[in-house]
Amino acid sequence: MPSVFIEALIISLILQTLAWLWQIKTSNADIVDITWSAGIVISSIYYFYKLNEIETASILMLIFPALWYFRLTIHLIVRYKTEHEDSRYAYLRKHWKDNTQLKFFSFFIFQAFLIWMFALPAYWVGQLTFDFSWNIILAITIGIASLIGVTLSDKQLLSFKLNNSREKVCDIGLWKYSRHPNYFFEWVHWFVYPILLINTPYFYWALIYPVLMLVFLLKLTGIPFSEQQSLINRGDLYREYQNRTNKFFPWKPKES
Repeated sequence: MPSVFIEALIISLILQTLAWLWQIKTSNADIVDITWSAGIVISSIYYFYKLNEIETASILMLIFPALWYFRLTIHLIVRYKTEHEDSRYAYLRKHWKDNTQLKFFSFFIFQAFLIWMFALPAYWVGQLTFDFSWNIILAITIGIASLIGVTLSDKQLLSFKLNNSREKVCDIGLWKYSRHPNYFFEWVHWFVYPILLINTPYFYWALIYPVLMLVFLLKLTGIPFSEQQSLINRGDLYREYQNRTNKFFPWKPKES
């Protein structure tokens, strides 16, 4: 394994250890999301710094994933409040009654390994020299479209929350066509890497990421817990929203 991989992993471990210590001080684990996103940005920039020459491919590293996760990092920082912990982590804090901080530490360290894993495509892209070809144009188009989509989704949701009570269901804009448009565009963005890496040894490895992200979002950390909390907070209003609106892929809502 190249030493740069080990160095990137050490950076991620240090970052998440510091985040865990901050979590102890504030009793708020939301910081793990910020450091996860920021860690991918830092790892991408580190890989860029370690390259010997700046080529087209390495410049793309500063767009995907560095720019993508920089946007997410800023979004998470803006909504971060030390006095209010996300319901996901509040549930874990309540559920982990024994050795709570040890379990949180394991969780933060696991996130460090995820930073390392999800930053790998940046290294692969930066290793290659591309001609300005159809796959670069297609990848940039998909990346920009998904960046616009996820930014608009987050903006619409934030605006709705600021102007409505917690019991109301956001069904405006993109949220009218998908219950999770932000997750959908996050998933779409991961197709950028296999498209960039077509006809390279990394192509098939890069294909794993859209599949892996889809599993994470649909089955593990994304949609299931989010929908569970929405049902608890909004009850029948959210059930009606579920009945008329697609879960993930944007499509026209069903007739009431």
